[in-house]
Amino acid sequence: MKSKHAIVIGGSIAGLCAGRVLSDFFEHVTVIDRDTYPTGAQERAGVPQSRHVHALLARGRQELERLFPGFDNLMNERGAQNLDFGLDFAALRLTGWAHRETEGFRLLFASRSLLEATVRELFRQLPNVTLQERATVTGLITNRGTTLRVTGAHVTPLDAGNPSDMSADLILDASGRASKAPDWLQALGLAPPEESVVNGHAGYSSRWFQAPQPDRWPRDWWWKGIWIDIKEPDHMMAGVLFPLEQGRWIVTLGGMAKHYPPTDEEGFMHALSTLRSPILAEAVRLATPLSPVYSNRAMANRMRHYDRWRERLDGFIALGDSVCAFNPVYGQGMTTSAVSATILTDCLHKYGPTHPDFAQRFFQVQAQFQESPWRMATGADFRYPETEGVRPQGARLFDPYMNALFAAAAQDSVVRQRLVAVIHMLKTPSALFTPTVASRVALATVRTWLTKGTQTAPHPAMPPVLMPVG
Repeated sequence: MKSKHAIVIGGSIAGLCAGRVLSDFFEHVTVIDRDTYPTGAQERAGVPQSRHVHALLARGRQELERLFPGFDNLMNERGAQNLDFGLDFAALRLTGWAHRETEGFRLLFASRSLLEATVRELFRQLPNVTLQERATVTGLITNRGTTLRVTGAHVTPLDAGNPSDMSADLILDASGRASKAPDWLQALGLAPPEESVVNGHAGYSSRWFQAPQPDRWPRDWWWKGIWIDIKEPDHMMAGVLFPLEQGRWIVTLGGMAKHYPPTDEEGFMHALSTLRSPILAEAVRLATPLSPVYSNRAMANRMRHYDRWRERLDGFIALGDSVCAFNPVYGQGMTTSAVSATILTDCLHKYGPTHPDFAQRFFQVQAQFQESPWRMATGADFRYPETEGVRPQGARLFDPYMNALFAAAAQDSVVRQRLVAVIHMLKTPSALFTPTVASRVALATVRTWLTKGTQTAPHPAMPPVLMPVG
């Protein structure tokens, strides 16, 4: 028997995925968001990151198709580029231009607006969901029996109308980095969960272009996208060009350790010519600008440790960036939110939404999954001495092996394929520590020592095929 009503706070990808899952377990699901949803693939104020490059990793694509059957077909029909990164991108890594080879799967390259609009359209087709626009949750309503339990939320319209109380059997916070849940918990007399913050002082700037007509395209330009890595100390900015729907390009410059890219048009265009290769600047010279330069520097990694929260509040859970927000340079956000929705499905099947262990068990399993992308993102950020935060225990043992692993991936296709699969969350990190991979990493390290001395090359600031911004 289904529970009556669930409220999801936040209507971006995380909230829509969570709402889709809850629709199988509740008679009705209401998703509350501050924005008015546009018609079609238009930007909206609540997702300022939509103006930047986005990456849906391979696992994220699988999960969205599972949650919303037909997602893939709709994205392709609407112009998303269906590409193999290894074959279709000119990628300049630390060691030089990457060899063209298939990665064994294709990725969808599209604007964040198209992706979210497609998911939202499929979500609206569910018979028992409501999208409540231009409203905000200002607090939680609780009842104390044997334990403290959420029974609803205070909802305030942002336009005309009076505040009201909305009852619910479950409240799910998917409102993202700006979540007000810690304030709501304090208002109930509960200490909010502890937080971990790692700030690598990253920043990025993006501009949109109309791709040139075929008759202006040089014959030897086989690529459909470009990726240029940072290489310390002389080139502290990375640059990418992603093809999008409607024959458009989005070009993003990303910097770490306070090496922020320019935010004005003249400075942005000049910065393209300072990258390690002129190819991106040459491509853009053939294109037509469509937008000003958009920029962002609010990119710290932040984890709220609900998994070890000492307080108890039944009927409340949080998912996605509300719990764990990554430096978006690494493109993990949408995929981790979709996978967290799958974890939510499993926990609901096992426990049910009213079981006393449901919330705590969900937080624990979600945190176990988030630990791997968290370590990868923060480990990359900690390459820079400017990074602020507490380095995790075991880093002195873990980091040297990862450095050697990334260096080996540049010359060993077996290691590279395994690493790519882990980055795209198709395999667990344990796949990087098998005897086969470890032996190949050791062999590659010895070869490096013999040819270049005893210093192992550091892994890239932006690990291979992790793309801004997720």
